[in-house]
Amino acid sequence: MKKTLFTLALLVQVGFAMAHNKTTIEAQARHENVQMFQQAATSTTVLGTLNATDRIQFVRKHNAQWGIITVNGKTGYVLLSELSGLKKVKSEAR
Repeated sequence: MKKTLFTLALLVQVGFAMAHNKTTIEAQARHENVQMFQQAATSTTVLGTLNATDRIQFVRKHNAQWGIITVNGKTGYVLLSELSGLKKVKSEAR
């Protein structure tokens, strides 16, 4: 009986630990063809271009001018002045 109760309590704890909500920050490109760079400098490799309709996940601020973002599985740097509409979005755990 004790083992059963212990197992049940453990399963409940694991369930709560796996069911947490995660908050992410989403952003938009201010205009079409915003460049995403490999490093925080315009002289580095361009990883891709962003459009106003792209779903951009803002990872963090790198410094006063640059931010780190993820788009379509690619992570890179973008000038903060090229982003708008930063907002927190709660996403349910799967």
